Amino acid sequence: MSRMFFTERGRILISENEEITRWRWAKKRLTLPKAVVGRPADLWLFVNMYDGNCEPLHVQVNGKAVAAIEPDEKLARNWAWRRVPIRTRTLKAGVNEIILSSGNAAMSAWMLGLESGHRDPQSFLSTDRGATWQHDHMGAHGTLRGEYAVRLRVHDLPDLPSPPITYESASHPRVKELLELVPASIRQTREPWQQLRRLRTWIARSWAHDPAPQSSYAPWDPWTVLDWTKREWGHGRSGKIAMCVHFGAVFSAFATALGHRARCVAVATDFHEPYGHFMAEAWDERLGKWILHDPNLDIHYENGMPLSALELANYAQRKQTLKNFVRAGDGMPKGPPHLIREFEKYFATGKSFRITGLWSRNDFVSKPHVAPPNHGTITYCETDFVWYTPGGQPLAEMFPYAVSDPSYFSAPPEGSPRRVSASSIEAADGAKRKRSKRPRRS
Repeated sequence: MSRMFFTERGRILISENEEITRWRWAKKRLTLPKAVVGRPADLWLFVNMYDGNCEPLHVQVNGKAVAAIEPDEKLARNWAWRRVPIRTRTLKAGVNEIILSSGNAAMSAWMLGLESGHRDPQSFLSTDRGATWQHDHMGAHGTLRGEYAVRLRVHDLPDLPSPPITYESASHPRVKELLELVPASIRQTREPWQQLRRLRTWIARSWAHDPAPQSSYAPWDPWTVLDWTKREWGHGRSGKIAMCVHFGAVFSAFATALGHRARCVAVATDFHEPYGHFMAEAWDERLGKWILHDPNLDIHYENGMPLSALELANYAQRKQTLKNFVRAGDGMPKGPPHLIREFEKYFATGKSFRITGLWSRNDFVSKPHVAPPNHGTITYCETDFVWYTPGGQPLAEMFPYAVSDPSYFSAPPEGSPRRVSASSIEAADGAKRKRSKRPRRS
């Protein structure tokens, strides 16, 4: 048992974070209950180290030096979670202060994750070696107010209760409007399993996964993803700006609009490795189970019947290959080469399913703010994930929610989603035809 204490949700922007130098120090305040006193704990810091850096990252807790994190060139230029063990007499009831500093003069040693958008953050920046502190003008360019990605896991305390999985409502007006984007051949398919497979193939063919570093990032908005990927430009920058995460999110949104219950899933070999993937699950009423769909590669997995993410994670935990379970649709891409290599080496073998998590907020069409800003471009850091930890394995200690009970992941969604009616299909077709007749502006 252990409990995570945190004040941010891992909504990290890849373009703007905090720099730690000789003069720029970062401070985090965590208010803790009396129960933490005398218990062992671990600090988790979300940091990015510059290549060639020789300066350690110094960590103080309540005025005591607790660690000097040495540079590790293997993690250079990559976001990573770094663990700092905390001795039993270090923490106290009430306000605890964690201070990070380094000895370099330039902004070229350590970068600390910063989640902006907080009105009264408990994170502070000092530009005079700790003499004074501020919680505005934060970040490398002094434009943010937010919380640093510094979390504390205290052992021998009850775990935090995991959040419920939130599903999108097919009756929401914005979700219903999505039907106008779905091809008629898919909307008019009455058999649910065939409809999902045709939807998956269509999405897989709608744009190509871009292997280049993302100059921007498309929001989890189906209209925007389909538009930006076609024009290869969005938010003032060029490029496809859509990754595997967007295939999964768009599939989940369209599946919901068609009357299915759907949710997003992420997998990883290790939180410090880049071989993760993002997919979706849809509830199958006939089979009474969740089925995993990969709309980026247009595949699902079968072993007698279609498999869920939970079942694939259990195979992976037993180090059993998934190669014989792969079932590909007509939209499976032939490239880019790196994606095919990763599929063959990590996804088909099951290695990337060893860490599997559910995204708990799937209502991102009706509530766009619940989607993360840069998932997939940086190491996993969002607190809205619930990770599967069979046997209580310590797979996700830098996250607040980890569940070993498989029933949490296999439970059916509350309520039975209504299949889209013929009148809804006709209404979508009518709206589409009406718009197509509007004269274009010159």
